[in-house]
Amino acid sequence: MSMNKELKNNLEQIIDLAKAQGADASDAILNTGSSFSISAQNNEIDKYKISGSSVIGIRVIKDNKIGLSYTESMDEDSLKLAAKNAVENAMSSDVNKFETITLKSDKDLIDESKTIREDIPTKDKIDFCLKLESEVKARDSRVQAVPYNGLSEAESATYYLNSLGTFGYDSEAYTSCYTSALIHEGNKNSMHYHGSMGRQMSDLNVEECIAESLEHASNWLDADPVETGKYDLFFTPDVFTSVFHCFGNIFSAKAAWDKTNPFRDKIGQRVAIDEFTIIDVPNYQEAFFKHKFDSEGVNRSDLTLIENGVMKNLYHNSATANYFKTQTTGHASRGPKSGLGVSGTNGLIMPGKTSDSTITNGEYLEVHAVQGLHSGASAISGEFSLGASGYLCRDGKRLRAVKGITVAGNYHHMLMNIKAIGDKIYADGDKGFFAPRIRFDQLSVAGK
Repeated sequence: MSMNKELKNNLEQIIDLAKAQGADASDAILNTGSSFSISAQNNEIDKYKISGSSVIGIRVIKDNKIGLSYTESMDEDSLKLAAKNAVENAMSSDVNKFETITLKSDKDLIDESKTIREDIPTKDKIDFCLKLESEVKARDSRVQAVPYNGLSEAESATYYLNSLGTFGYDSEAYTSCYTSALIHEGNKNSMHYHGSMGRQMSDLNVEECIAESLEHASNWLDADPVETGKYDLFFTPDVFTSVFHCFGNIFSAKAAWDKTNPFRDKIGQRVAIDEFTIIDVPNYQEAFFKHKFDSEGVNRSDLTLIENGVMKNLYHNSATANYFKTQTTGHASRGPKSGLGVSGTNGLIMPGKTSDSTITNGEYLEVHAVQGLHSGASAISGEFSLGASGYLCRDGKRLRAVKGITVAGNYHHMLMNIKAIGDKIYADGDKGFFAPRIRFDQLSVAGK
C-alpha cells in the first residue's frame, strides 16, 4: 500500500487545528486498511466480506494535561471537531507531568510494504476456499464437518505525525488461510484446526493446513488422560507464544507504573535459569512483520529483556521513561482510539546448549493445544490452570495421544525450573516469536 498524500495532509491539518485550539503540543495517528475474507461451509460460501476503514486519533497536551479524540471522517469539519474535543478533554483531565511530546526528527520514517498484490479473480479465491474444505473431507470419511475454513487478505497502513514535524509511515499486506477437521466416530468427536500466512496466496501452505488438522483430530479421537502426576513438558511454538504473551506484563513498564507487574522491582535480579536469554527484536530477519518505529515516532532497536537469567529491561515509552527516570526503549503503543501504552514486537529466545536429540530423552508431555488460557491464568501471580491436549512421548517418539488433562503451575517458577533449552530455533505459525525447544521440569498434570 503506497503512502497517500491526502491522508498525510489530513494529519498535518488536524495538528494545525489542535494548535489553533490552544494545544501546547500534539501528535496524531491515522490507521487505514482494507480486507477481503470468505469462508466455506457445506460446499458453499457462507461468509463473504469486503471492508475498509480509516480512523485518525489526536492526542494533545495542554497545561501538562492529556486529551484524546478521534474521527473516522476526514472532512475539515470533522477534523476540527476532533481537535477541539481533544483540547477540551485535556482541560478537564488531571495533570500528567510525565507524558510529553518532545521528539523532533527532520528525517521521515518510511517503511513501505514491498508486497505486490496478485491479480487473482474472486472466483479463483472462492474455488480455493471450497477446495480446501472438500479436500479435508475427501481424505477421511469420518470428517463430519469443517467448522473453520476460510481465506483472507488484508492491507493496512499507519501514519504518525507530531507537532514538532516528526513523521512516520509504514504499511503491510498479507494473505492467510485456515481449515479444520471435526471427526466423528461412534459417540466420539475430535477437532483440530491449522492456519497458514504469507504475502501471496501462492505462499500459503495448504497441505500443512489440511494434514495438521486431520492428523491431530484423528489422533485425539481415541485419546484419554494420562495418570495424575508430575511430568516434564514441552509446548509447541504456537502454544508457547500464547503462554508467553499471557504473562507478558512482566516486561511492561506501564504495568510496573500501575503496580500490576510482578517483576517491577526485579531489574538486575535473577528471574530464570542462567541459560535463558530473551530479546525483543523489532527487525528480526526471519520475522513476518518488521517494526521500524513505535507509536511516538521513535526508531526501534533490539532490547534484551532477560540475559543469562537476569532481568535487564522493561518495555518503555517516553512517559514511563520519564516516570522511572530512564530512556524510552521505542516500545510506545497507541492506536487512534486509545491512550499511550507499551508493547513488544518480535520475541527471540536464544538457543541453549542441549541438542534436540538429547533434550527429548526420557518421558515427557508435548502440549499442542490449551483451553482457558486467559480465564485460567493470573498475569500478576503467574498461577495458571489450563485444559490441554497433546502427546505422551518418550525418547523423541510419541507413545500415545492425550486429551482431557489439566496442566497447572506458576509461570514465574517455570522460568526458574527449566530443565533444558535446545540448540535450534523454531518459529511460531505467525513468524513473530522464535524460540528453541524448552523442557520445563515436573509440572503438575491432573488426569485420571
